[in-house]
Amino acid sequence: MPDLASPVLLISILVLGLASAVIQITMNWAQNHISATRATVIYAGEPVWAGIIGRVFADERHSALALFGAVLIIVSVVVSELRLRVRRRPPAALP
Repeated sequence: MPDLASPVLLISILVLGLASAVIQITMNWAQNHISATRATVIYAGEPVWAGIIGRVFADERHSALALFGAVLIIVSVVVSELRLRVRRRPPAALP
């Protein structure tokens, strides 16, 4: 367990807390200016950016199965927000 009075730990906590607050405020502000569908698609991209940042800065590696699962989750969110038009056939006339 790291020393809780470590300057590196305290600075990390402050920077991450500030970054999280700025991101959350920005996302809440943006939600007021775009449609709910677009906001959902933007939020669906959040794990992608987290994965990229984790790979670049923390050298995190994920298995192919984990990446496939992540892709399935993101695709399912995007597909659920698509508005597909369904063509309805007129009801058949009764004899």
